[in-house]
Amino acid sequence: MGWFVIASLLVVTACGAELGGTGQATPDASGGGGDGGVNVDAAIDALAVPTCANGRVIYLNFDGVTLTQGTSDATQNRAGWLQAATATAPAYRVGQMNRQADIAQVTAGIRAQLASFPITVVTARPATGQYVMIVFGGTAAQVASAFGGAVNRLDCGDVQRNDVAWISDGVTPSQLVVNYAVGAIGFGLGLTATTVPTDCMCGWDNQCTPVSTGPCTLTDNIPRDPAANQLCAGLTTQSETLAFTQAFCQ
Repeated sequence: MGWFVIASLLVVTACGAELGGTGQATPDASGGGGDGGVNVDAAIDALAVPTCANGRVIYLNFDGVTLTQGTSDATQNRAGWLQAATATAPAYRVGQMNRQADIAQVTAGIRAQLASFPITVVTARPATGQYVMIVFGGTAAQVASAFGGAVNRLDCGDVQRNDVAWISDGVTPSQLVVNYAVGAIGFGLGLTATTVPTDCMCGWDNQCTPVSTGPCTLTDNIPRDPAANQLCAGLTTQSETLAFTQAFCQ
């Protein structure tokens, strides 16, 4: 297995400098920390479990976390792609005026794009069970990522069930953040890069440039890019919708 990040252009701004100097808090099982927590209706997290769900959920961590290097395991805050022994991601866009609105927009977008699957998306850390954690916030230097935009470890066969992915503050607009999140989940399920700009796996360690103006799509029987830097041996096509359904249903 290998790791990959979508490299994005990081614009150096006053907000970015302020973010780099802000203290962080590591969330506990209740999802606390950061600058007082995410102002997202807790009732949304308590929606009925989708039909066929196997208990594995997606946890969106906007509140900051300290990660350690090792086999990826969200329940232990370990990430296989980490380039240092430990690193701390600050809370997402902490100190920025539109932080709560940005979080709400990203959360709603991810839920909307995954609504057709048996997937529960939460913003509070699950107390038990398997979950994929997507960490939002900070820069590549702060989280010890080799690249600047988004990262997860390629897991052919979806062996490690508690993946840890990261997405930078520098990724904009919010729709691109949402698309990166869906792609990061897919990479952790063993889906590899495609060459279709509207596909959610475009850009994951290949030369494809993903769309940022609309939702990406998950496609069945789509060719894997044979020129991608990371591949799953012997596989030339992938059924992306089936992979998501099986990962969170069986």
